[in-house]
Amino acid sequence: MTFSLRPVFIGWITLLAQLPLQLFLTLWTALFFGGITSALLLNFEDDFDPQSFFVSTPFGFFGAVAFFGVPFVAYFGKKLNYARTEYRFFDDRLEFQAGFFSVSRKEVRYNDVKEITLHKGLFQRMCGLGTVYLATLATGSSPQSSPFSALGFGNVSASGVSVRDVRDPDEEYEKIRRIVKPRP
Repeated sequence: MTFSLRPVFIGWITLLAQLPLQLFLTLWTALFFGGITSALLLNFEDDFDPQSFFVSTPFGFFGAVAFFGVPFVAYFGKKLNYARTEYRFFDDRLEFQAGFFSVSRKEVRYNDVKEITLHKGLFQRMCGLGTVYLATLATGSSPQSSPFSALGFGNVSASGVSVRDVRDPDEEYEKIRRIVKPRP
């Protein structure tokens, strides 16, 4: 093995990235499950006052569960996923293993890599991180097309590997580029 890299977990980035999903699921869960529960309460009680506290309680309960549950799952899921993620670079290939909830393994031969891309998002730049994407000709979608990529799940796509959230991304990009595409 030539070298290996591990992603860096930054908790506040995870919490900020999942915020739109958290707000959507909070509203949806409160309305859907709260509405179903309130309707059931009204149907079972003939003398139940519709303005009662207990009719609005399910909305708040289910909304609170989603509001606090989504970031909890996102934070600890990504933390556990990153703790088990490793990118191992050999002379002729990259071996990748990740996952806590589900484990993914992938091997990419350097002669199959057609493009190497460095991406540094706003929050990544603030923390000195970046993502190096090794693209192949295999069919599939880019890693950003998954709604779960913001949560740290799904580093493997059918068309390459994202070496996600590495420190010193410019230096690591050059190191990866030199090993994948050596100059003659």
